[in-house]
Amino acid sequence: MDYRREFLDFLRKKNALKIASDPSSFFQLKSGRVSPSFISLGSLTDGESLITLKKCYSQATLEGVEQGVLQDFAYVFGPAYKGITLGALLCEGLQEYADKSTSLLYDRKEEKSHGEVSQGRSVEKIIVGAENFVSTSGILLVDDVVTTGQAKYEALEKIRLLGEHRIAGMVVAVDRQELLGDAQQVGQYSAIQALERELGIRTFAILTMQEIFSLVQDSLSKAVRQAWIAYYERYGAVQLG
Repeated sequence: MDYRREFLDFLRKKNALKIASDPSSFFQLKSGRVSPSFISLGSLTDGESLITLKKCYSQATLEGVEQGVLQDFAYVFGPAYKGITLGALLCEGLQEYADKSTSLLYDRKEEKSHGEVSQGRSVEKIIVGAENFVSTSGILLVDDVVTTGQAKYEALEKIRLLGEHRIAGMVVAVDRQELLGDAQQVGQYSAIQALERELGIRTFAILTMQEIFSLVQDSLSKAVRQAWIAYYERYGAVQLG
């Protein structure tokens, strides 16, 4: 089975991908938009889930490099907090599936002020693993679902403390392909498109919303299917029809 379909089936099995059964049960998003779908990887904490995340993130990353979307890299950066687990799983998976050795970097929410690091470089108080970073190396960002992209800009500010480096790209679980903004205001680009346009950072997703819709649309009621298409006509960076 293709890893994308395996991942979609697993998200539905674990209720990490919620799809409304009718328009009256749509989901209120933080943006204020009312969506026919909702994605949350926060519930994927059991052993089976972690194994699946490791496999699918690893396969997506290897495919992204093979296709030239992602550059080669020696480090994986997982932004706190969700990204830390994902980064660790990806490092382990790349070693297991491709014999590729990478090192994990992740940030602290607050600077460390105790222990031996308290007397060290400021970057080591903020980024775990910084003491072993080799200048000019490629760094791959990893996260779950990008909504506004704000957390990525904050992470990149911290990564700059490492000195000379190269961002190899970003791998995520799902690209919602949704334009920035709220229920009334609709931006020109999605968060992922904005990151590429502004910083040149390309993203490879295990699944896009287009792919999810194409795989589930036959199981949807006509009303939900049409509402999903209409939602992306208004808020989508892509169209689903």
